[in-house]
Amino acid sequence: MIDELGPETITTGMIARAAGVSIGWLYDFFPNRESIFDAIVTRSLDKVTPVAQAVHDARPDDDWRQALGAVIEALFVFYQVEPGFRVLWFSRFQSTAMIEVNREHDLADATAAYERLSRHGLDLVGVNPELALHMIIGIIDKGLDLAFRIDPAGDRAIVDETVVAAVTYLERYAVR
Repeated sequence: MIDELGPETITTGMIARAAGVSIGWLYDFFPNRESIFDAIVTRSLDKVTPVAQAVHDARPDDDWRQALGAVIEALFVFYQVEPGFRVLWFSRFQSTAMIEVNREHDLADATAAYERLSRHGLDLVGVNPELALHMIIGIIDKGLDLAFRIDPAGDRAIVDETVVAAVTYLERYAVR
């Protein structure tokens, strides 16, 4: 419904009808539509790490550059197809709760992201690997943010430049 109608037009009554529940039942779990929007984004953000893990698992022979590019591509597709996520994430309904959940995911995933890239040959020197992966996550977040703010379908050129920026940053510290 969010993708089709936009969050501005959605009401809790519409959500209850679509879910086949009473509005009272809905209010037992969600005090307002914004809390439902927060739950949708949180559910979506919970899927990001498994998306990245699946890419790494499916491409065991890639070097770290290829694996990183494939993860960014998978996240680009995720933003395009995840129901309600992109529309809410880039709307006036983006809440502090959504931003906090995203930040918590980003902070929690840096070490695991380095471990995944290490399996593809990434070895960093001269920088704390966790700090470096925090930077990479930030580059990816901002790149996808720009890609979808410029074009609701996602600007391909910005996604490609995000890959270049992320790889170039890591190459600065990568053992050759």
